[in-house]
Amino acid sequence: MSDLQEQGVWSRFWSRLTGKTQLHKGDESIPFDSYASPGGSVVTPETSLKLSAVWACVRLRSETISTLPLHLYDSNKKIAKDHGLYRILHDSPNADMCASEFWQVQSACLDLWGNAYNLITRFSNGEVISLEPLFPNLMTKKRNKEGDIEYHYTENNKTIIYSDEEILHFKGFTLDGLIGLSPIQFFAQTIGMQFDANGQAQDWFKNGLKVGGFLETGEKTLTDDQRKKLRSGLAEFSKTENAGKFMTLEAGMKVSSASNIRINPIDAQLLESRYFGIEEICRAYGVPPQLIGHTSKASSWASSLEQTNQGFLTYSLNPQLVRYEQTIARKLLLTQDKYKFRPKFSVDGLLRADVAKRSEYYVKMTQNGIMTRNEARDLEDWAASDDPAADQLTVQMQMVPIGNQGKPDE
Repeated sequence: MSDLQEQGVWSRFWSRLTGKTQLHKGDESIPFDSYASPGGSVVTPETSLKLSAVWACVRLRSETISTLPLHLYDSNKKIAKDHGLYRILHDSPNADMCASEFWQVQSACLDLWGNAYNLITRFSNGEVISLEPLFPNLMTKKRNKEGDIEYHYTENNKTIIYSDEEILHFKGFTLDGLIGLSPIQFFAQTIGMQFDANGQAQDWFKNGLKVGGFLETGEKTLTDDQRKKLRSGLAEFSKTENAGKFMTLEAGMKVSSASNIRINPIDAQLLESRYFGIEEICRAYGVPPQLIGHTSKASSWASSLEQTNQGFLTYSLNPQLVRYEQTIARKLLLTQDKYKFRPKFSVDGLLRADVAKRSEYYVKMTQNGIMTRNEARDLEDWAASDDPAADQLTVQMQMVPIGNQGKPDE
């Protein structure tokens, strides 16, 4: 193997272990592969989902985003249902997926690998036909010395090279705007510690939370055959189904006082480390711990579910939604449409308050001429009223300009 080839092999190996935070000219970004914890646990995007905290955070974010309708609006802020891209974004991006499934895949890929890739199929005039998700663990993004971007997709030992115009690339948190950083990669040590702690807890519960003890035989010395039989008997007695049963000690044997040791997981800080690991994972994904069922006192984040949802949307989901919208406008809209149309997620359903607060809100909006009654019915997913007045903005008659106070009505 030549020195250049050997250097390339080691470069790819080191990149898989450490990853890249920036894609400079002449560099390539290889997807995160794995991390081995000090306890021997292997952390990958797939194995990380075996942790309930990672599973719950990724599922919560992806399923929540998948329920938010994505509309295409024109310059008059009306839904552009006649535009060809509306069907792709709102209904079905490809023949195999509905919009909800598609956006769930995008969010999950971002939360696990930091990047989501989709193959764009177009008509001859440039309009989008479909968006096909690609596996992020099979994609290598390269930037040549001139700064041009290429995507190398390897599947079944076959590599296909796509240009930047052919790939819709969504990125997670990024330092250069070219590659997203994987939360699993940068929190692999925390996740590995969670695996190790869970494994240790499992071993302790399996052994009844007891350490090995000592048996005293006085001045007598056991033969090798007697030791072998004793160990065999102890192994049989220590099984889970024999917990709580009595064991016979023969030939003057007795349990040493040094054996009366019982490990408390709290004293060993096992439970604390596991709780801390859950909160660290929530911190990585920007998810309030109580939304995934972690309700310790230290996890109180808001005084009501409505405020929690507002914070979750503002600090966790909204940055990702904005990146979706702006990336779609940049890559999928034709040049002549870029300033005429804009994609926008509807988040009203996520922020919907209780019935009393919604009623109060609609009263204020309709009585002050800000919203029509049919617009309010649409927010509740009700059919529009046939009354023409329901589409008109109305205000209370006693409301007059300040300068006209005391003057008779014309």
